[in-house]
Amino acid sequence: MADIEIEIDGNVVKAKAGEMLIAVTDREGISVPRFCYHKKLSIAANCRMCLVDVEGAPKPQPACSTPINEGMKVHTQNEKAKASQKAVMEFLLINHPLDCPICDQGGECELQDVAMSYGSDVSRFTEGKRIVANSDIGALIHTDMTRCIHCTRCVRFGSEIGGIMEMGGTGRGEDLKIEPFLKEGITSELSGNMIDVCPVGALTSKPFRYELRTWQMHSVANIARHDLVGSNIFTQTYKGKVKRIVARDNDSVNETWISDRDRFSYEGLAHENRLLKPQIKMDGQWKEVEWDKALEFAVRGLVDNALNTGGGNKLGALTSNTATLEEFHLLQKMLREVGSENIDYRLNVKDLDNVINLESTIKLVELEKVDHSLIIGANLRLEQPMINHRLRKAALAGASIDVINAMSFDFNYRTNSENIVSPGQTVAILAEVLKSILERSCAEIPKYLGKVKIGDVAKCIADELLESNNSVIILGEHAINNPQAASIAKLISEIAQQTGSTTLNVSATSNSMAAEMVNFVPGQGGLNANAMLAADLGAYILLDVYPQYDFHNSVQAIKSLDNKNTFVVSMNSFRDKEVARYSDVMLPIASFYETSGSHINIEGVMQSFAAAVSAPSESKSAWKVLKVLADLLELSGFHYANSEQITGEISNQSHKQKIDNKEINITAKRGVSVIWQKSPYAIDVLSRHATALQATKIGQMYNALMNKATAKKEGIKEGGQYLGVPVIITEKVANNCIFVHANQSTGDKS
Repeated sequence: MADIEIEIDGNVVKAKAGEMLIAVTDREGISVPRFCYHKKLSIAANCRMCLVDVEGAPKPQPACSTPINEGMKVHTQNEKAKASQKAVMEFLLINHPLDCPICDQGGECELQDVAMSYGSDVSRFTEGKRIVANSDIGALIHTDMTRCIHCTRCVRFGSEIGGIMEMGGTGRGEDLKIEPFLKEGITSELSGNMIDVCPVGALTSKPFRYELRTWQMHSVANIARHDLVGSNIFTQTYKGKVKRIVARDNDSVNETWISDRDRFSYEGLAHENRLLKPQIKMDGQWKEVEWDKALEFAVRGLVDNALNTGGGNKLGALTSNTATLEEFHLLQKMLREVGSENIDYRLNVKDLDNVINLESTIKLVELEKVDHSLIIGANLRLEQPMINHRLRKAALAGASIDVINAMSFDFNYRTNSENIVSPGQTVAILAEVLKSILERSCAEIPKYLGKVKIGDVAKCIADELLESNNSVIILGEHAINNPQAASIAKLISEIAQQTGSTTLNVSATSNSMAAEMVNFVPGQGGLNANAMLAADLGAYILLDVYPQYDFHNSVQAIKSLDNKNTFVVSMNSFRDKEVARYSDVMLPIASFYETSGSHINIEGVMQSFAAAVSAPSESKSAWKVLKVLADLLELSGFHYANSEQITGEISNQSHKQKIDNKEINITAKRGVSVIWQKSPYAIDVLSRHATALQATKIGQMYNALMNKATAKKEGIKEGGQYLGVPVIITEKVANNCIFVHANQSTGDKS
C-alpha cells in the first residue's frame, strides 16, 4: 500500500492506506486509551474506550477499527474526544468492584492506569452493582469475573491463537458473562496467555495469587529452555526467589506468547525435593559434607576407579538434554582432556546406530508463510507449542497440511489428510511418496525404489508437495525409536530436495541443538550411552540425569550404574531415590533460571541468559562445578571467570557437520511397535516438580493407547496395564502400535 499523509492533533504523519488509526497513533507515540484492542488479536471495537474525533464524522470514531485515508484529520485530545472517553470510562466503572487493594492485577492493571486520566473520583451510579459467580477453570488461572469488562480479549485469544474457543459470552445486557463452555475448564497448552491479555483482574495466575505486587519484583530477561524454540521471557523475582514468569516480546522467536510449560514450571524451584548440600556415600550411608571434601572424594574416586586403571577409556559422561551450551562444552572438554570419548546425551534412544540426521532449513517466522506442510511423527500442539502456533497461522492463511502419524491427535487447525499408519509402515509410505515424485518429474528411479508400488495416499501426498510453492516437511520425536529412523530421515531429505521443500527436525527437544553444536556424542573409539551401560566402565559423571525418566531402558541403566565396581558422580538439582541408590557422590547444582548460560534453538540461534536468582543453599552452577573438577584433575584450559568466557571459546571453534553414509532401507517392519513419550509436562525435572502444571489435564496424561486388534494380540484388556501404565483401547491408534504417555517413573520402554 502506498504512503499517505494524515493529520493527528495538528501534526502531519505518514501511514499506509487502510491501516487502522490506532496502529498509526501507537507508532507515533500518541496515547490513545484502549481495552479490547490487542496488536496480535482481531479487532472487536466493543469497549469504545479508544474513541477519537475525526473531522467530518458525525460522532467520535473508535481508533482501533477506523481505517485511515488521505487528508484525514484526527483529534485525540480535544474536548469532544476527551468527553467521549470519560463517558465510556464512567460506564465501565459502574459495575466494577472497588477491590484494587486485594486485586493481583494492581500495579499493572490497564483499567487502573486509564482511570487515573479518564475516570472520576465521584460516581453518579447509586444502584446495586452486579456480582458474577466465579468459575473454576483449572489449576492455572484464577477467575474474579465481577471485575470483567467484557473486552473479549480472552475469547479472541482462545479462538484465534489457542485454536480452541473455550471461553465465550453467555447472556445479554447486564447478564452477559464471559465463561468457559465446558465444565472441565481451560485445557489449552497456551492458556496462561489469557492472563497476560486480560486488561483487568478478572483472570490472574492461580499459583501467583496473593503473592506480591508487580513493583516489588525485579524482572530479568531470560530464555525458556523446555523446547526447541527458546521463548523469550521475563523472570520476575523477589528476595532471591522466582515468583512469576511472563512473556517477553520477540517477533522472530515467540512473538508475544509463551506456552504454559514455560510460564508455570518455575514452581518446581521451590519444591521440597531440591538437592541442597553435597553428599558422599560412606559404608553405604549418605553423609552431608562440605564442598571441598565432596569434590576431593569425587576426584579420588574418578582417579582410582577409572583414570589410574584404564585411562580415560574407563570413564564415561552422560547428561540430560536440558544442560546449557556451556555445561555441555565443559563436560565433553574434560572427558576428552583425560582421553575419553565416552560421552552422550541421547539417553532415550533405543538404537544409537539408527539415529535421525536431518538438518532444519526453515526459520520460525517463515513457518507461517508456507502454503503446505507434511507432518510426520509429531503432536506439535503439545510437544512444540510455539512451533505449532506458527503452523496454525499458516493454516489459517490457507496452507494445506498432511499428516503421517501412528495416532490421531486433536490438532487445532484443519488438516488436508490425516494418515494413521503403524510405525513400521512409515518408511514404506515415504518411499512411495518419493517414487511418485520422481516419476512425475521424469527423474531416474534408484534401485531401492524399484519394486515399490505407489498407493493412493502416497500419490496424494506427493502431488501436494509438487504443486505447492513453499512447503515444509516436519519430522517429530515419535520417530526417534522407529526401527528405521535413519532411513525415514534420509527419505525426507530426498523428498525435500526433489520438491524444493524446506525441512524442520523436531525429533529432539530442549537444548539438544547445543549438545550437537559442541559434539557431545562419542568420537572415534568412544562408546555411546547404550554401549557404556553394557560395558564395564570404572566411573561415570552424570549431569542432571534421572534414570527412571531419562533412559530408554531405565531398569537396565540403573542395574548397570548400581555396580559395586563402578564409581558414580551425580550432579543433580533435585533428589531422586534411584540416583541415591547408584551414586557415590551427589553434588547439588543450580536448576533453570539459577545459572547463566546459553540455549540453541531450532534455527541454530544462540540465546544467552543470566542467572535470575542465586541457587538455593549450597547448590552451585554446574559449569562452576565442572571447572573445579577439571582443576582438581590438573587439566589445563579451564581457567574461566564466568560463563561468557566459555561461550566465547565455543563461538571461536569450528563445528563438524554430521555425515551419514548408510544406505536407505525401506523394508517395512512387522510386529508391534511402541512409541513411548514422556507427558508434555514431564519432559524435564523442573516441570515434573511444578504442582500446578501437574494438576492440569495435560499434566495428568498417563496412559497406554492401542486399538482392539493390538490389545488382543498383546493379551491386554481395557482397564488393564501395559508396563505399569493404565491402558485405553481406542481406534485412534494405528494397528500394531502402542502409544504411551507417561508422567511417572517407568521401567523398560521396549
